[in-house]
Amino acid sequence: SDTLADYCESRIAERGWGLWALELRGDGAFMGFVGLEVPNYELPFSPCTEIGWRLARPFWGSGYATEAAAAVLPVGFGELGLEEIVSFTALGNLRSRAVMERLGMRNTQRNFLHPALAEDSPLREHCLYVLSRERWEAGLETDV
Repeated sequence: SDTLADYCESRIAERGWGLWALELRGDGAFMGFVGLEVPNYELPFSPCTEIGWRLARPFWGSGYATEAAAAVLPVGFGELGLEEIVSFTALGNLRSRAVMERLGMRNTQRNFLHPALAEDSPLREHCLYVLSRERWEAGLETDV
């Protein structure tokens, strides 16, 4: 956890954007993170900018990931001028896939083996979702 936090902090210091801590409004409880990142490993669709999130289990199922990720999209398309934002997850991660779909992302049907996971990992096969600037600007970006 400390290594990941240090990495996130250094990327934000370097670029001004990255994966930000997510806190619960009101009491400031740490919920996880959300943000944009350029993967530091080669993927079949590199180069790319990924939108990602990871929330602690007590915060699952309440819409926090969708709300936070929707707030990140204007940074990517507006401030950074990206033409496309991707997201990917293990095939069985239906909760994250549902968030991607609520954000207006579309499944490319281009599954791939994640290079950072062991060959025998049941999580290795991933699906790729994409949201284009054009779709986002057309107002189709979210169902939130």
